Amino acid sequence: MDFFTLTPCRILDTRDAVGTYGGPALVAGADRVFPLFNRCGIPATARAVSVNLAADRSNDSREPPAVSGGRTAAECLLDQLLPGLTRANNAVVGLNGLGELAVRCAQASGSVHFILDVNGYFE
Repeated sequence: MDFFTLTPCRILDTRDAVGTYGGPALVAGADRVFPLFNRCGIPATARAVSVNLAADRSNDSREPPAVSGGRTAAECLLDQLLPGLTRANNAVVGLNGLGELAVRCAQASGSVHFILDVNGYFE
């Protein structure tokens, strides 16, 4: 695959108003699917994205959010969370055939905010 850079762009932030790319915060044990095609310059031909992802204001320290390109979140990409702190990490994450990214809040209870910035894509 070829890599194409993008001007860094915030795709979603669950601290924002309720909506497809905003709140509410991720809830423990639940998946949330975000469509990424046609956002921040990501074309329909993209198969993976280069991102900076962050978890903010967790109220449970057990597990961070996990992300994957399918409907089920597969791997954790953030260091262990501590309640009230923000953690971030870079990653390359595959998209499913519909250009969606699934995020799972793997905490046992509570919620966490999730922020995703993109800086490139692969096709």
